Amino acid sequence: MQRFSNDAGIAIGPILFVIALLGIIGVVLASGFGDFGTASITDRVYADVQSQANLIRTKINECNLKYGTNGNGDGYPLGDTTSGTLVCAIQCEGDPSTSESGTDCVGNTLTMQNIWSGQRPASLPPPTGGFDAWRYVNDGATHGRCIFTQPSSTPSQGITAALVKAASKFSSQEAVYNSAGSTGRFVIWITLPTGSPNSNCASN
Repeated sequence: MQRFSNDAGIAIGPILFVIALLGIIGVVLASGFGDFGTASITDRVYADVQSQANLIRTKINECNLKYGTNGNGDGYPLGDTTSGTLVCAIQCEGDPSTSESGTDCVGNTLTMQNIWSGQRPASLPPPTGGFDAWRYVNDGATHGRCIFTQPSSTPSQGITAALVKAASKFSSQEAVYNSAGSTGRFVIWITLPTGSPNSNCASN
């Protein structure tokens, strides 16, 4: 009868340990919690918010510089002062082609050029996951002009870290963000107010 040596066979202990370890890592990644999930959310939100803010600000300033006046003594697009105008629906008066057929992103009939499809079309990316759409306020020189977005629910640790990082890429005169605020609103000024700022342009 053949006998096997004492060290013959499969080392089942180390194999079970590796399987258990892989299972734990899988659960952490799938749940979105822990350092892996937080870092991923922070990187995504930071990149999206910073790039979108710069693009939107550029298009609004382009309207002021290139497209004429809107009746307020400047070329900035009109923007609701109560709750803000959705950025996708901003129209620019004074464009060389002052009318455009169709409707905007919220179904309003276009009466003038939309800044995203007018003389210099550009693609407005959707808001980053977990955030409300960007809005624009034009409350004149006295109360300022700004754009803002905020998380759709109470901001997580990863989102807060991302917005702190995004705000640091702008000067203190450009970005408004309060990491201790209840809404996590992120604000970028287009023009600073000469008087009291519009309440929508404050982070809270």
